[in-house]
Amino acid sequence: MNEENNTEQQATLGQVLKQHRENANISLEQLAKTLKLSVLQLQRLENDEHHLLGPTTFVKGYAKSYCRALNIDSQTIITLFPESVQPNKRANMQSFSKRTEKEAHDNRLMLVSYIILAIILGSSALWWWQNTTPIDQQSNTLERANQSQSEQQANRQSVISEIQQSATPDVQQAESMAMQNPPSVNDTETLSIQTVAAPVDEANNTLPAPAETAQSTIVMQFDEPSWVEIHDASGERVAFGVKKAGYTMTVTGISPFSVVLGKHQAVDITLDGEKIDISSFPKNRLAKFNLPLTE
Repeated sequence: MNEENNTEQQATLGQVLKQHRENANISLEQLAKTLKLSVLQLQRLENDEHHLLGPTTFVKGYAKSYCRALNIDSQTIITLFPESVQPNKRANMQSFSKRTEKEAHDNRLMLVSYIILAIILGSSALWWWQNTTPIDQQSNTLERANQSQSEQQANRQSVISEIQQSATPDVQQAESMAMQNPPSVNDTETLSIQTVAAPVDEANNTLPAPAETAQSTIVMQFDEPSWVEIHDASGERVAFGVKKAGYTMTVTGISPFSVVLGKHQAVDITLDGEKIDISSFPKNRLAKFNLPLTE
């Protein structure tokens, strides 16, 4: 027994585990299925390639599970685990790299924030400049428009005054000529005669009022449902819609009428009491015609 303990103390962890597995006649595949590990992980554990299995805590956990599967005292086996800090150093290096990566990420985020802030400030300044500039331009435009209107008004007044000044001598000359040549008695009588005769002519030339346009009446008797539309001579629509079977429709308007019938063969028509024959129109088609019928 002492010899076996001495042998285990001289062997490595992986060698001891492999020797117990082989003594139990268990393959790597069977043990991997039991431990739910891969064959590669068990091979690395038996070959003492602990740095490829991850941190020290994981490697010890694999070794303990290995011992439980083979009914081995795990405390004795774990004492063979080498006191290597290489996995811990590697973990520290990984954490340092993560820290560096995090700092770089923070720097990039801060840079992006500065860029967004600069864009917002620039957009605000541009918006302010665009909104303030048109106001000044509009005020200048209004001032120019007011000035132009005042100038136009002044020019208009000056033109009117010039016209009045130029027309004054002509008016004065006409008045002096009238004073020099007063109208004679005969001319006065002629003017009075023309004034009296004018109303007479207007009375004789008065035209008589036009007579009222005669109205015509259409009566339609529908034996079957049919669609109908009727316009009179003035363009007014006097009938429109679908009429039921047995319905009698009477419309009045100015002839001639423009008629459209859906089932004209099922409609009896009279115009001012005279029956209208529309049997010559083709069946199963809309009938379009005028009343009274034109040859």
